[in-house]
Amino acid sequence: MESDETGSKVGLLDLLLLEALVQNPESSYKVLAELFHVDQRTVAKRVGRMMEEGILKRSIEVDWSKLGLAQALVGSTTARGIDYARKLGEIVETDPRIVESYETLGSYHYFMKIIETDAYKMRGSVLRELDALAAELTTTLITKQVKNDYRSFIRYLRETKFPRTRGRSNDIPQ
Repeated sequence: MESDETGSKVGLLDLLLLEALVQNPESSYKVLAELFHVDQRTVAKRVGRMMEEGILKRSIEVDWSKLGLAQALVGSTTARGIDYARKLGEIVETDPRIVESYETLGSYHYFMKIIETDAYKMRGSVLRELDALAAELTTTLITKQVKNDYRSFIRYLRETKFPRTRGRSNDIPQ
């Protein structure tokens, strides 16, 4: 995929494919090809290239709350020195309960998603370890997911980048 003047590596067909796949990850290349009036090989090539470039990833989404597990978002600052920051990084890398971690700009240096069997166990273990190393640590327990809608964002991105496609979302089956 060639980059356009904005540096984006995706074209209109790529965004349409992403929008359709986010809505229905089980869609076959045949169905997508028919939907967008292109050859199956074109769909396979575009999806394959997006996967090779890391734009598109196949994964399974698990609703951890339905398994009775506690989830928290944790913000951390590391202004206590390089040794503390290094040890914090080691814990983030090695503790299996820290399932996501992001280096950020803003109030915190890092944000993490932590999953544990219950909130008390989380507090007594992984959060206690992190708290000892962080200059500041803020924990917010997740009680309910309110939104998980990447399709609307992809539609917004497509319609912003390709204004003539506004309203084409009706082409993609729900």
